Amino acid sequence: MIRLLNAGFTRLRKNKVFWILSIFTIGFALLILSVKYGNMKRYGETVEVGQLLLNYPIIIGIVIAIFTSLFLGVEYSDGTLRNKISIGHKRINIYLSNLVLITITSLLFYIIFFIIIIMIGIPLFSVGTISVTQLLIKTLIAFITIIAYSSIFTFFASVISNKTIIAITTILISFLLMIFGIYCYSMLNTPKTIEQVTIENGETKVEKVPNPKYPNEQMMKVYQALLDVNPAGQMFQLGERSSKLEILPLYSFLNLLTFTGLGFVLFQKKELK
Repeated sequence: MIRLLNAGFTRLRKNKVFWILSIFTIGFALLILSVKYGNMKRYGETVEVGQLLLNYPIIIGIVIAIFTSLFLGVEYSDGTLRNKISIGHKRINIYLSNLVLITITSLLFYIIFFIIIIMIGIPLFSVGTISVTQLLIKTLIAFITIIAYSSIFTFFASVISNKTIIAITTILISFLLMIFGIYCYSMLNTPKTIEQVTIENGETKVEKVPNPKYPNEQMMKVYQALLDVNPAGQMFQLGERSSKLEILPLYSFLNLLTFTGLGFVLFQKKELK
């Protein structure tokens, strides 16, 4: 497996997608800093570096999907996977080495963003009201969620043979996870009451009435569970000032075990052309 990892990292250093996404990560960090600095100067907006550090994880699922699909997608088409097996590498080692490689690279993207925000953001803005302990906890949870993301996309990149279908599937899933996370999050934040305007005898009255779209208690629990198990939903919650985050790593480990275990089984049975 060490040989597989060495070969993978050697290939990574020469991979254009890796460098493009690294540059994108740096550019995204600089863009956030620029926009926030402009808002601070124009509108007196208070900018907290602690919160800025949690912005990139919201879209990192898309970045991981793009990298995984383009990096691993060619292993079937160019015969790399078949060559690895023909020279004696076990399939489980191939799968694990790919998972480790994707995970380390995905974490590296976030670390690059983290460093840029810290180095430039702290001199420009306040650190914020978030405590160092809470920031470290949220960052650790983000790391664990990134590992879960990596396991999901490695699974699809390993069990699908066509690189085009891999790209379409992984990127589509990343967007669907984000959209579904936004939906569940919005449902959980549905107001209990809404304002209703009525006109009586020419007089306009505004009163608060129960919101018919407000979910009942059981549905709220369902939406919360769906948000917790969804990596994108976890990232949304990390960006909020919520203290109920202890359950999120458990769901991430559940995703990791589920998709990695299923990946082992299906990859072992995969027929190579």
